[in-house]
Amino acid sequence: MTNQGNTYPKLSEGTLTPAYGRDYSSKAEAITDFREGKDFKGNWPQGSTLCSIRDGVIGELVKIRYNRRTKAVFYTITDSDYMRS
Repeated sequence: MTNQGNTYPKLSEGTLTPAYGRDYSSKAEAITDFREGKDFKGNWPQGSTLCSIRDGVIGELVKIRYNRRTKAVFYTITDSDYMRS
């Protein structure tokens, strides 16, 4: 599972924020939902779109904002993440 053929920019080139009004009070909550494949809003200089871990590639480092976008956590997608999908 990779983003080959995908028109999204790389997840590592932008910042992800929770979609649909979700927010997290801890980095653990943000990482859990990202790993579970929930939708996030990807924000890039070219614009924004909905995305999830399925749009990333193994080894990619993503930045996820949480706590009303006042904090951020970095997470590296691993091959074990794709075993969950």
